[in-house]
Order: sequence, then C-alpha cells, then structure tokens
Amino acid sequence: MAEAAVSFLVEKLGALIVQEAINLHEGREQVEWLKRELERMQCFLKDADAKKNEGGDNRVKHWVTEMRDLAFEAEDIIDTFMYFKLRRQQPGCMGFMKRFVFIFHELVSRHKVHVDVERVKTKLHELSRSREVYGISNIGETIGTTSQPRSQNVIPILPQLRDDIDMVGFDDEKKKIVLELVDKSNANRSVISIVGMGGLGKTTLAKSVYNDLEVKRSFNIFAWVIISQQYTIHEILKGISSEISVTPSTDTIRDLSVAISEKLQNGKYLIVLDDVWQEDAWTESQKIFPDVNNGSRVIITTRFVNVANIANPTIKPHELRCLDERESRELFLRKVFPNQNTETCCPTYLVDYAHQLVQRCGGLPLALVVLGGLVSTKPQTQDAWHKVVDSMKGQFVEGGKKCLEILALSYNDLSYYLKSCFLYFGCFKEDAKIPTKEIIRLWLAEGFLPTNNGTTTKEIGFDCLEELAQRCLIQVTEREYDGSAKYCRIHDLLRDMCISEAKESIFLKLYKNDTEDCTTTANAARRLIIFNEIETLNYSNSKLRGLFYNDLYDDYTPTFKALKGQLGRFKLLRVLCLKTRITPKSKFLSEIKSLIHLRYLELHECDLKGILSWIGHLYNLQTFILNSGRLLNTGSLEKIPDSLWTIGNLRHVYLQSTPRVPPNMGNNVPKNLQTLRRVNAGSWIGKTLPKLTNLCELSIEEVSNDHADALSSSLSKLGRLASLAIDGNEIPSDNIITAFSNQHCLKKLRLNGSLNSKQLPHNDVFPQQLVELRLLGSGLEQDPMATLEKLPCLKYLKLFSAYRGKQMICSATGFPQLLSLEIQHLNELEEWKIEEKAMSCLKSLEIYRCIRLKMIPEGLKNVPLDQLKLFVMPEEFKTRIKENTGEDWYKIQHVPNTPFILIKENTGEDWYKIQHVPNISIH
Repeated sequence: MAEAAVSFLVEKLGALIVQEAINLHEGREQVEWLKRELERMQCFLKDADAKKNEGGDNRVKHWVTEMRDLAFEAEDIIDTFMYFKLRRQQPGCMGFMKRFVFIFHELVSRHKVHVDVERVKTKLHELSRSREVYGISNIGETIGTTSQPRSQNVIPILPQLRDDIDMVGFDDEKKKIVLELVDKSNANRSVISIVGMGGLGKTTLAKSVYNDLEVKRSFNIFAWVIISQQYTIHEILKGISSEISVTPSTDTIRDLSVAISEKLQNGKYLIVLDDVWQEDAWTESQKIFPDVNNGSRVIITTRFVNVANIANPTIKPHELRCLDERESRELFLRKVFPNQNTETCCPTYLVDYAHQLVQRCGGLPLALVVLGGLVSTKPQTQDAWHKVVDSMKGQFVEGGKKCLEILALSYNDLSYYLKSCFLYFGCFKEDAKIPTKEIIRLWLAEGFLPTNNGTTTKEIGFDCLEELAQRCLIQVTEREYDGSAKYCRIHDLLRDMCISEAKESIFLKLYKNDTEDCTTTANAARRLIIFNEIETLNYSNSKLRGLFYNDLYDDYTPTFKALKGQLGRFKLLRVLCLKTRITPKSKFLSEIKSLIHLRYLELHECDLKGILSWIGHLYNLQTFILNSGRLLNTGSLEKIPDSLWTIGNLRHVYLQSTPRVPPNMGNNVPKNLQTLRRVNAGSWIGKTLPKLTNLCELSIEEVSNDHADALSSSLSKLGRLASLAIDGNEIPSDNIITAFSNQHCLKKLRLNGSLNSKQLPHNDVFPQQLVELRLLGSGLEQDPMATLEKLPCLKYLKLFSAYRGKQMICSATGFPQLLSLEIQHLNELEEWKIEEKAMSCLKSLEIYRCIRLKMIPEGLKNVPLDQLKLFVMPEEFKTRIKENTGEDWYKIQHVPNTPFILIKENTGEDWYKIQHVPNISIH
C-alpha cells in the first residue's frame, strides 16, 4: 500500500510538473504579447492624452479614460506574472521545497493570468470597435500645443526665480511695510499682516521686505516659517528653533517654547509666519513672541482678513490688489524673455498675442508667471503663440478659478511623461522642502523617466525638473555646488491643481482617515498618501504601486500599527516610503520581503536589530534609505545584511543609523551602485571598494591612518566619483588627495578630521575640477590659502577649525571663481590680508567665532559681496565695524546684506576653557 501511494504521488507530481511547464510556456507567450500591446497602448495614450483636452469632446475623454484603465490592467497582469516568476527563483533547498508546496496555487494563479489576458484582448477589441461606431476621430492626427520630449541640449535659459526679480507692482506697498518695520517711535512688538487670495504675491512681497537692506540692518534675529493648512504647533516651533539656532535639551513643545522665548528676549527679532490659514495658528504661536519694547516685529501672510484682525486689530492689514495692464505685461514678459528689457524684448509681430495672453490672466501674478513660463518654451513665431491663445478657450471666471484655468493650461501642455512627474508632487506635504534627488529616484522607481542613449537617468531626471521650473510649475529653492537643483517646492495652488488632476486620473489618493469607504478596487488610485495619524489602514486595492506614510514630526505619534498584517497584500508595490516611528513591536516589517517588485524603500526611526535579514528578497530594489533611532533612541544597526549587496539593481544606499557600520560585502559586488553614504571604514575599502566603479557619491566615516594605503589605491580606481566625504579622528590627507591628482569628475570634497600633515599638498596635486571643498577640524599649521586660491574651478569653500596659524593671505588674482566663503573657529587667526583683485567673484562671506581676528581685511572693500554674515566676534571687532562711526565701516559699507550677531561671551578671560562645548547656557 505504501509503495502504491508513493508511486501514485510521484506520478501525479510528474504530471503536475509537465502541466506547469506547458502553462509556463503558454503564459510566457501571452505575457510577451501583452507587453508588446501595452507598449502600443502607452504610445497611443501619449497622443490621446493631448487630444482629449482639445475641444471638450466628452466622447474622446471617456474613451481615453477607458483605454488608460485597460493599460493599467495590462500592466497589473504583467507585474503579477513577473511576481510569480520571481518567487519561483528563490535559491536553495527552501526555495525548491516552496515551489512544490505551492504548486497548486501556482497553477491556479497562472490560469488566472491566462483568463486576464483574454479579457484584455476582448476589451481592446471592443474599444477599437466603439471608436468607429461612435465617430471618434483618429486621435493621433493632431497634438495640439502639447510639447514634445525636449533634448537636454535645447532647454532654454531658466527664468530668474529671485523674489526681487519677480516682484512687480508692489513697490509702494513694500515701502509702507518697511517703514512700519523700522519705525523707531513704535517700540511695542507689532504684527503686520499681508492679505490676499492665493496666487496674488503675498509671499513674494514678504520675501522682498524680509531681504531689504534697511530691514536687515534694523534687526538681529530673523526667522521665516511656513505654516500652511495642515500645521502642528510642534512643526512651527521646530521651524523657528532651526531658523534662530536654538537647541533645547528635549524636543518637546514646552522645551522648544522656553528656548525660543529666551532667545527672542535677548534680541530685536523679525519673524515671518507665511501662509497662516487658521486663527489658532496665531493665537498659539504668539505666546512665544515676547514683547520687551525693543521694536520687534512679526509679519503674517494670510488669505483671510479675520486672521489678520485677530493678530493685530489696531493696524490695518496690507490687502493686495491685482496688477494693472502695464504691470501684468511687465511680469509676463520677464518670464517669457528672462534677463531682457521688457520694453523692447517682445518682437513686434508677437505684441498682439502677448496682449491677448496678458488680458486672459486678469492681473493675477501667479497666472502671469505660469503662463509666461509656458510661452517661454514655445518658438517665437506667430503660429506657436496663436496656438497658445486658441487653447485658452472660453471666458474665465473671477477669482482663484481664473488662475486655476491658466495652471491647467500649462499642465495640459506638458509632455506625457512630464505630466506624471508633475503629479508626483502631490505625494509631498503642502509647502514641503523637497529634495530633488529624492523625487528623481521616485520617478525612476515608477518608470516615468524616458530613455535616451548616452544620457543617464539622473541627467534626464534633472532635465525634467529644470523644465518644470522653466514652466514655473515648481520653484527651485536651492542649488547644488554644480548648479543643479538641490531643493524645490510647489505653490499651494499648483499643488491643489496637481492633486485634483491626480484624483481624476486615479494617479494618487490622499487617505484622510481609517473610517472612509475604500473597499472597492475598481478604478482605485495607484498611489496612497497618508499624512495623518491612523490606527488601521482600510484600503483593499491590491494593485497599489506606491504607499507613502509621513507623520515623522508629530510629537504625539503612537506606536505605528496601521500596516500590521496588511502590507503583504500590496504585492505589486514599487515604492514604500514610511516616514514614521517604527518600534520593535512593529512586526509588519517582515512582510516587506514579499514585495519583490519594490524599487524604492525608505524607513525612518526603526529599531533595526535583526529585521533586515529579508532585504535580499527585494530583487528589483534600486534605492534603500534607512534611518534609525534618532528620536526613539532604540535599536541600532549592528550589521548590514550580506544579502543587500546581492541585489543587482541596487543603485543608492543611505544608512543613517547610529552607530555606523562597515558594508562588508564579501564576494558580492553591486556593480550598479552609484551612491553609498554614511558607512564606516573597514577591510572592505581594500577588497570591495575598487570594484564599485560606478560610484558617483561616497561618504565614509571612522577613517584612520590604518586605511591610508587601501583608501588611496581604491579611490584612484573610481573614475566616476563626483562627491566624496571622509570623516575620522585622523585623515590620511596626502594619500587621499594624491589619489585624485589625475581625476576629472570629482567636484565636491569634504574632509572632517585632523589631517596627518601640517600643510596641504601643492595645488597641482589637488583635483583641479573641485567646485566645493569643506575642511573641518583639519588642524593645519601653514596657511591653506596658498594652495586653495589656485584651484581654478573652486566656488564654495568652508574652513572650520582648519587652520591654527595667526596670519592668512589671499593673494592677488587668487580664487578666480569663488562665490561663497565660510571661515569658522579659526581661534588663532589675528590678521587676514586680501590683496587687490583677489576673490573677484565672491558674493557671500561668513565669519564665525574667530575670536582673535582684530579687524576686517582692507581688501574686502574691493570684493563684490552681496551678503556678509558676522557671528560671535570680539568686542574690539564689533566697535571697528559699527555703522557709519566705526573706523573699518568703509570696508563693508557697500555690502547690501550685513546681519551682525556679536555675542559678548568671547570676551571673558576663561572663555577659551569652554569654547569647544556645543551647547552652553549662561545664567
């Protein structure tokens, strides 16, 4: 009986294997057909997407929507098939056993794929037939004004985004506000409000006032904080504390409030609260703004007069108006023809079109800016501008909707892939400061970026960002050392339109609470965004591609349980971003191992002990960001799992854990790795680092002289390295710098630690392409300027405790490209000479806590500075640069922005004994 049973089992198992092989072959053929058909559908939708916005034909819009849903369904079937295929490829005996344990499930699943493909074929046939039956014309015949993918070589010059350039029509209002701010007859703490609807220029006016020379010289404490609609008091306090550089002992509301209030009591402050929506935001935050009768001020920008009246019922708010025709034309032309004279820049044959476009904006600054950005991408021909005029159909309504129609026009003009890139900004909080590298990697994970031979995905991503900025749909707020965008943001009205469009196209959904009905999967959004605290996630769309949870800065976040037992259901997920506190009891983390389509994984505030053994299951992972224990002070990463480095697609790894650990990769070499940050030094430097030939960004900590030879040898082989940061108690500088003597890609270098040489190597040894250099704690005994001033491309230089000498000299014609210089904690420096024509391009200079520096260099009077910051300097220094009366005032009187924060704590005879302590409270 036993032998018969075994024989029967073997026979059935063999039959199943044969059947599975047949199904696998048939399934593969069907999926290959579906892939080809999906590519055709996607190409077709690119043209159809443009056509559906023309003429308002509802038949076309409905038909295109059905085709889009069918393309989504086809994509889901392909990803599901790939999920089963990848699951079968698990290595080892356990993988072999699992394949046969779940063989019945595999057969059922593959049969379902077959049925699904047949259903898509039927629907595709029906859609094709319905287009003929209902008289829907060939959609690909005309493309309207929609732009074509732009070659990176023809991106136009970006419009200037500085607020003083963009502000038109508010000069008189600005003068009034400045007078109120600097009015010496009013010693009370006063609140000044700027009121107007969205897109009217409140923030632009406030920034112009905030940066005004007279205002900068009238206050010594400044803070700019964006409040927005979804605010918390904790976020407001964190924002202010960061701006005014206070570090309370704990991160609680109470300690933050006390620290901020104490700091503000000791100075004359100007605080800007931008975009206040609710009265409570002011009534709560105003408690930390002391009134010590020294003329301190608070500026509020808001859309609501009642908020302004609550903040200060005695001063009439500054209510902004729409621009008149002349002002509107000037602002529009500034965007279309940047850096040109607005009186003469517009060709005669385009003047009438410009007039029509300006008229349609109704004097709304945001509408003019966005429309100008759109037109700036068009050829300067009558035909091109005529198409834009024609596309602005119908009569606009009054108020904000008028602006929204302009914004929608600019959105509809985007190329197909740029629309997806733009809609992704809806995944971020209102007024968020968005790292550009983060959003580009998210685009890459989602497959949005087009391919272009000879161009990297990073370059394509930055091109997309620059084009969105060119069109004024986003704003670049900060740039990197190489001029590329570092941070960006999106105007709240544009974000509202972004979310509205995303909802209509089921691109994303903002999940508000766990009681709403999200049980239906038909037409469900592809991405789910959660900004608020939830206990459970009531969402059953198994086709989800992106899941974002962001409540990291809520001081009262409970243990995160929302995904317990649910995460494994989203098997087609490509992006998982959990910016929340995840405690050791959050057992759902192990469910991530089943998400084998995952390409982007970001975890914050995790207890990392033992939870990452599953990471190797994520075969498609491209970006891995891990941050542990900063707030919870719980577990730490003891070892990076070896399986992480077996992932062939891995490109970017950020390990922001404490303490750091070395990435001991063994024989595993992730050859596609481009970014490796915050890892410890170790034996891997000599064994594995030289094999990571695609690395562009590297950050290593705990480096010592023991690593000198291995590090030097390995770095010399990394020909694509553009950014390098090395931290350690003693850094083998000679070896490192020599390793780059013949390299041409390295542009950013940061060395944090004592250098093993008393002086810098000769400048010929330095990488000549360096754009940004930071030397921290170097302890040099010979003047580093003799070497650094000869670097031809250097634009940003920071020296922090880098030099122990008494004299520093910048020679004539030295630092030919330098734009920004920071010197901090040069405690022995007494004399600084700047010879004629040195630093001829310098725009920003910061001197911080150089306690023995006697005076401003004479040569500074010839340097074209835009900004000078002087912090914590001695009393003698303060006296010499006193405005109008100081004997050195003539050296810096040409500088427009010169805030002085000069604290007396340096003058005590025992100050040197405690000056190294980072946080000092003196009572």
